[in-house]
Amino acid sequence: MKKLFVIMISVLLLLGSFACAEAKPAASQAQPTAEITDVPKTPEPTPKPTEAPTEEPTPEPTEAPTPEPTEEPTPTPEPTKDPNRPMVALTFDDGPNMNLTIPVLEKLEQYHVKATFYVLCPAFNETTVPMLQMMVDGGHEIGVHGLTHELMTHFTRAENAQRLTKACETISDWIEGGYQPKTMRPPGGSNNGNVKNGAKDAGLAVIIWSVDTLDWYTQDVKKIMDVVKKETKDGAIILCHDHHKPTLDALDEMIPWLLEQGYDLVTVSELLESTGKPLEPGKLYFQKENGD
Repeated sequence: MKKLFVIMISVLLLLGSFACAEAKPAASQAQPTAEITDVPKTPEPTPKPTEAPTEEPTPEPTEAPTPEPTEEPTPTPEPTKDPNRPMVALTFDDGPNMNLTIPVLEKLEQYHVKATFYVLCPAFNETTVPMLQMMVDGGHEIGVHGLTHELMTHFTRAENAQRLTKACETISDWIEGGYQPKTMRPPGGSNNGNVKNGAKDAGLAVIIWSVDTLDWYTQDVKKIMDVVKKETKDGAIILCHDHHKPTLDALDEMIPWLLEQGYDLVTVSELLESTGKPLEPGKLYFQKENGD
């Protein structure tokens, strides 16, 4: 029994040896390692050649269209002064006025006519005194209306002479190169011997008027024009005031109408001296060739 048991153990060991011998070569056989071939690199994208920025052509400057010239209104031709032609003198009292005197001067320049301004010293201030120079530069005449607007018949001959002389000096002081008025107009037109003789002593002719537009009273363009059309004659001296707006408005009718009638519009001195005679200080004048 023991022998049989030993034989069986020996057989089993022998079979185990064979099994181990067959297993070893199988385990020892390694799988062939696959050669690692170089993986082809993904080609980097070839950069596109950088294109140089193309300069946009500079546009040629285009000339601005030349504006068509606008037609300017034809200026009124300046009247030729002829002593043989009919003429009148426009006059303005009580200025200079800070609001209306310059527009009046502009109207006179627009129509190329002259006028005479009887100025009042109380109206002088920093705003208005430059207008005196504008009057002279524009070829207009300046006359004395007074140191104040008081009636000169209330003063003596000597007082009137003194006041008129002072007014002349005040006017001259404000004008480049000085200025000597040749005429005066008493406030309200009031006059007597003391007025005329006082003016004579001051070297001034006394100017009244032949056409009173009453512009200060009516302040109406139509009524002003009615007076002018009815009463104006050759040699007339026309009274207006440069501190009423209707007077300014009336000039756009008055001046063209006077020119259409054939009148030259001149200064008082030009009107009165067109007779060939010099102005006489202290003499009263209402119109050309008519005085007391």
